[in-house]
Amino acid sequence: MRRLALLLCFSSACAGPSAMTARPEQPVPEPGPASKAPPSAPAPTGPLARELAPLPKQRVRSAEGIFTAEVEATAAPRLTRHEGSTRLEIPLGTEAPLSCFVYERPIDAAGAVLAVAKAVQGHQGVTVRSMTPTDVSIVADAPVMFVDVDYEVAAPGDSVSAGRLKLMVSASPELPLLCAHDEPGYARTFRRVTTGLAATLEVPGPARTSARTKALRVLKLDGRLAGFDWRTERLLEGGSRRTEVSTSLLLPGAAKGPRAEDRTLTTVTDEAGRLTEQRHAHAEDGRLTLQVTLRREREPPPAAPGTAYRYEGRQGSRTLKGTFTSKRGLATEERVHDTVRDVLRPGGPAEAVLDVYRPAEVLSAPMELVLRRTPSAGPRALTLTTGAITEEARADANGALEWTERAHPEGRLTSELIHTAPTP
Repeated sequence: MRRLALLLCFSSACAGPSAMTARPEQPVPEPGPASKAPPSAPAPTGPLARELAPLPKQRVRSAEGIFTAEVEATAAPRLTRHEGSTRLEIPLGTEAPLSCFVYERPIDAAGAVLAVAKAVQGHQGVTVRSMTPTDVSIVADAPVMFVDVDYEVAAPGDSVSAGRLKLMVSASPELPLLCAHDEPGYARTFRRVTTGLAATLEVPGPARTSARTKALRVLKLDGRLAGFDWRTERLLEGGSRRTEVSTSLLLPGAAKGPRAEDRTLTTVTDEAGRLTEQRHAHAEDGRLTLQVTLRREREPPPAAPGTAYRYEGRQGSRTLKGTFTSKRGLATEERVHDTVRDVLRPGGPAEAVLDVYRPAEVLSAPMELVLRRTPSAGPRALTLTTGAITEEARADANGALEWTERAHPEGRLTSELIHTAPTP
């Protein structure tokens, strides 16, 4: 599972948050239907309106030869080596430098952002009021998320000052990046500089093989951006395939404050498209809670019912190990797409049932996934039911789910496909 390797402590945050006396501008509302689009948010004024013209480009190379990059700065960034990461202090000519960490192993994107918010909350007199994702995009073949952390600082005389910490996290599998700037304004500058850094960050040497296909989904909770879902697929030797789906979700939480959920699902299929291995990893607030590896057993005799699977892993301190049989064989993503197409085709069945593995719900057995057409919701609409969870969905002509919505303990969670790109 993607883990945050060290306790984050940016130079500006360690010295104490940089508050301002006026409250930051309110987050821009999420767009609604085209016919009911909200009015544009008022332009920021005062310190919040500050921006910088493009700065000179500075070449960056880690002393250990781990990465190279290029970044806008008024002078060469200062690099500090840590275990598993390198910190860059990037001077912008403003009061606070822009601070970034380049990691050498994958990280949990949502958990990393929450760790920074908790570090801010840990300062005396500081209260984090909100943690708001503002945008998700793709930079250098990796998902990037921008987040605003709004906080208040108790000041003498019972007055309160407010501040906004700007964060950016890139979930690159090779060189993850986490950046922060704690100073009023410079929102567009922060986005431009960090995006430029992420776009040029690379490992020296021959280029790595790119994933065969990529797909990005945005996740929204009650219409507000909450995270992303990133899928990649690679061809392996012998005609097998490896797909990985990473989900990072920031939730408002309740009395204990914001929460983070990160999940990774890695699936390997053979040349015939059958599932041979599946790895599930779940983390909450940066802490690994479930890790399960599932493998298909040898093919059973022709007369034996179903397909046998073996699983092992950990759930907290509990060791997991066992076997079960699926009478239909566990469905792969491609099989789900084929079944969706079959259900939605003219004259197709009204519903279909597949076996899937959801260890967070049921560890020692497959679950039935029931797909049903819902013509009243549109020609390509259907519902997907797994146990007590039902999703409303809309599919494209290939059977891929373009949009889904389901009930979540904290609201209605929607997933929308915004980018898909097969590699030639």
